[in-house]
Amino acid sequence: MNKNKILLTILLLFLIHIPQISVNAMTLKAGVSLSDQVPKGFFGSWKITSVMTYSNNAKIFNEITTDYWNLSKVGDVITLTNPISGAEASVTVEDVKGNRIKFTHVLKGKNAKMTETPDLTLNGENFSGTDKIVIEKYQYGEKISEDIVIYKITAKKISGNSAKSIFMSEN
Repeated sequence: MNKNKILLTILLLFLIHIPQISVNAMTLKAGVSLSDQVPKGFFGSWKITSVMTYSNNAKIFNEITTDYWNLSKVGDVITLTNPISGAEASVTVEDVKGNRIKFTHVLKGKNAKMTETPDLTLNGENFSGTDKIVIEKYQYGEKISEDIVIYKITAKKISGNSAKSIFMSEN
C-alpha cells in the first residue's frame, strides 16, 4: 500500500466518521414528515456488510467492509450512530415506499464534500440495498475531482429499536 493510498484512506475515514455537531431538520412532504413513514423495524442496532460493486477510483475505497449502525429517532430527527467509531449524524429521509427507505447524509468541509445515500429495503430482521458515496474535492472553490463508490449492503439486526433497548426495556 503506497503512502498516498494510506493518506487518502485516513482522510476518507475521517470525513465519513467525523461527529456532527448540528442537527439537520427532516425533509417534509405535503406537511407530513417522511421520518414518520419510516418502518419501525429499521430502528435498532445493525451489523452491516458492504461489498463494492462500482467505483470510478477503486484504489481509494475498501472492497469489503463490516460496520455497525444504530438508527434511532427522536421527534422528526433520525440519527445514525456508529458505536465503534463514536460517529453520529442526522440523516435526511429522501423517500419511503413501504419497507424501502432512501436517506442522505452530507458532510461538508473547506475543500471537500461527502454525500452518502443508502437505499435500503427491510425484510424482517434484515435489510439490504445499496450505499452510494460521492466525495467531491475542491481547490480555490472549484471542483477538481469526484470519487464515487457504490456498495451492495446487507445487514442483520443485532438488537431492538434503538441502542437504549440494549440496556433497558422500551415502551
